[in-house]
Amino acid sequence: MGLNNSMSKEKFLVSVIIPIYNREKDVLETLHNIYKNNYRPIQLILVDDGSKDKSLMVLEDFKSKYESVDFTILILQQANQGAPTARNNGYQHALGNFIQFLDSDDKIHEDKFTIQIDEMNRMKGDFGLCDFEMIYTDTGRRVYHSNKDKIKKVLRTTGSFGCGSPLLRKSLADKIEWTIGLKRNQDVDYFLKGVLMSRKIAYVEQALYYYIRHDGERISASYSKTAPVYTERIRSLLKIFKSAPRKFSLILAIVFLSISKLKYILKG
Repeated sequence: MGLNNSMSKEKFLVSVIIPIYNREKDVLETLHNIYKNNYRPIQLILVDDGSKDKSLMVLEDFKSKYESVDFTILILQQANQGAPTARNNGYQHALGNFIQFLDSDDKIHEDKFTIQIDEMNRMKGDFGLCDFEMIYTDTGRRVYHSNKDKIKKVLRTTGSFGCGSPLLRKSLADKIEWTIGLKRNQDVDYFLKGVLMSRKIAYVEQALYYYIRHDGERISASYSKTAPVYTERIRSLLKIFKSAPRKFSLILAIVFLSISKLKYILKG
């Protein structure tokens, strides 16, 4: 949706959506990281997923100190239902021309939005992609991950872009949703659908997203030991089959998931 007349026509609103669950000790670093981003305007949507600690208090305090005309902050609350529901809930309130999903302990480059939006506009792309760094807090080690050839791996359902790497136009994000109840591969499922529904992918060969790895609980940590979710992911892809412009790639993704499911069954 367009901005009002008081804003430059060249500036597009970015909606940043973050689910939070028991992150009172870490979420403030992420919030300050976004606040220090060089891009404006930003709409920050924070969804408290039934936290039992003081996360909500931290969010409200941050809002009271940093909200402004070009940095609006919306805090939503829900009973604990998991990250996909929280992200879908947050998205229902998104007003931005561009959509950024992050986890509550992620960080991004100070020029991520400027760089990706410029490239997406230049390429007329609706799916923006960049590289990312994985940072291990216990050792300080940084590992660079390239997404240059990752699209093929994602279509084969064996790879992830990293949750914070993609930036989507709202026109694309309107066509997909996070799969509720999916216990694993939530971002893989969502952004695979994003790729399959996209018209043009604009890739930036630069690490603009930082995936933080530490001992604390992420919102999806409890899902890491659950069984594979091949059937749920196949159903998720079938929902977009009629409208997906990349039909052949979608069929391949379903075939790869079906093969993986068969191998898993035979192993068991």
